Amino acid sequence: MPFGKEDPVVVSVGSTKLRLSEIQKQAPEWDSWDNQQRLKFLENWIDEETLYQEAVENGTDKDPALAMQIDQTVRKIVVDHFLQSFADTMVIGDAEKIDYYRAHPEMFLRGKTSISGAILFFRDWQSGDQYYRGHKNIKFDSLPGQHYLLKKMEPFEMVTESPDTCFVQNVNDVEVGVLSKMKYCGGALKMLVVTLKQDSADVLPYEEVAEDVAMQAWLEHRTSVMERLKKEWKMERPIFSKTDIFSEKDK
Repeated sequence: MPFGKEDPVVVSVGSTKLRLSEIQKQAPEWDSWDNQQRLKFLENWIDEETLYQEAVENGTDKDPALAMQIDQTVRKIVVDHFLQSFADTMVIGDAEKIDYYRAHPEMFLRGKTSISGAILFFRDWQSGDQYYRGHKNIKFDSLPGQHYLLKKMEPFEMVTESPDTCFVQNVNDVEVGVLSKMKYCGGALKMLVVTLKQDSADVLPYEEVAEDVAMQAWLEHRTSVMERLKKEWKMERPIFSKTDIFSEKDK
């Protein structure tokens, strides 16, 4: 093994060598790792390089479908890097931040939407189905009562985050009083019902949300600038399209 002193080859597979400088680029934490962590990294690299060489020897890298995927991936990476170079230079002023704050008061409310209700658990599909058919038309404004078909019930009160992401992704979107259909998730059969939803309409002072306003205003600014730049770049280039590829009924 031709281990050098300046930039030693740490490991090699066939004719491919992995030097210390390349490792430090791939794993900046290398110098702080213990021997077990370093060995694990090298083992993973050897496995991946061995498989890559085997795939190349079998001509996989010449497959047309794979070549197209690689080309599309490279194009996306180049475009994303190019657009990010513009985004990194974008700045917005205080006036633009305040304008955004005044135009979007619903985004800066005091407190959050909170919900109350319960998660209902069932022993099997039959008991859950029977319970649902008997209660699906009820408008719940309070917690369901005890029932012989229920295995257990876990109430939640005035929570601002989802009590169970299996049923609720965003507390702002829940429908109050409606019993959900049964699902199997989290290792159990269960339903969910929200009995109360409370919103806040008090807008926070600008000083308390200035950082959040700055971020949201910058994102909107970036979107508008990117749209403008894309239009300008397209105007600088001749663009033609062949319209007769579409059927008459689709035109």
